[in-house]
Amino acid sequence: MLEIFGVSESYKLPDAIMTELLSNCPENILQKIKDNEISDLRDYYQNEQGDRKNLKQDFTPNCICELIGKITLDGECLDMCAGTGALTKVVCKNKIYEQEFSERTIAFNLLDACLNGLEGIIEQADCLRGTVEKRYILKRFGSFSKIIQVDDKPKKTEQKFKNVIMNPPYSMTFPDAKDFRFYDFEVPKSKADYAFVLNGLKHLDEKGQLVAVLPHGVLFRGQKEGKIREWLVKQNLIYAIIGLPNNMFLNTGIPVFLMILRHNSDGVLFIDGSKKCIKNGKLNIMQKQHIVDVVQTFNKRSEIEKFAHLATKAEIQDNNYNLNIPRYVNTFEAEPLPDMDVTLKELNDIEHQIQKCKQELALMLSELTASSAKDRQVIETTKHFLMEEF
Repeated sequence: MLEIFGVSESYKLPDAIMTELLSNCPENILQKIKDNEISDLRDYYQNEQGDRKNLKQDFTPNCICELIGKITLDGECLDMCAGTGALTKVVCKNKIYEQEFSERTIAFNLLDACLNGLEGIIEQADCLRGTVEKRYILKRFGSFSKIIQVDDKPKKTEQKFKNVIMNPPYSMTFPDAKDFRFYDFEVPKSKADYAFVLNGLKHLDEKGQLVAVLPHGVLFRGQKEGKIREWLVKQNLIYAIIGLPNNMFLNTGIPVFLMILRHNSDGVLFIDGSKKCIKNGKLNIMQKQHIVDVVQTFNKRSEIEKFAHLATKAEIQDNNYNLNIPRYVNTFEAEPLPDMDVTLKELNDIEHQIQKCKQELALMLSELTASSAKDRQVIETTKHFLMEEF
């Protein structure tokens, strides 16, 4: 990538990308990238450019993208906290609409969109505070796309979407949280997870669906988050909670789940998909059949022992609005009782081995000589103890 864009340092790459994309002939550089068989910039970006420490950037792996794509409704989609756009490419069936905060990430997002011939809007936006710095409008030309318009400081969109998807920064700090209200709630400044969710809810069509990839603490933490969770349940907004395997992300082992919101939800479907994976090196990956199992259960809203449970509002109230998945899906597997004959034989074998060791020790003691009365006394006492045991 550095060679293609003619720069020597990685930090210069985002500016070089924007210069080329905003030029009159971006297709020349896009063709070079395609010729080098570079079509997905997510992994390259998080390895070379990602900022997990400051921006909590954890980019959505393919299997989670595929899972979300299979439960997405027909209609337009807003991807908040879009990163490099990997999730959008899988989920969006019509024109894209993406929002991403990081200016450096936006460059790769736009590059990826242009490489894949996507049309629509990509905004450099703060999804916590609701501000938009720039809006890029893309249109397809041939096999690629071009940026045909750039708006500085545009008005934020009031559009409602059939789908809102997001993989926001996990438990990101929100220092000025007291200055913002979300459905009249204040979120904790130490964890902004629900601020992203509630901001997304404002963009959701009455017949739409919101899917958020979130850390498990969102399900059970108390105080301000507990009140928001209670409100979501009472407003019949939580449609499903889907637990996912841990160790799915390149740079973090944080276990995550999918929170699915819909208006007028009848109960909350809990699915424990934490075991639906195979190990691939350090990472866990959901294969096709794992995804199918989750999607079929989600679509049917079916009860499956040790896998899925449809909880009523009253049941959740009894749990004090704690949505931790093990409270609703019991995956405990009792260990089989041991065979008593086998156990007794093992105990007899152990006892026989102990007696044999004591006899050998007594024999060794009888062959010892002592130079002092004290040592002789110790030897005799030990021999006497061992003989009594026999």
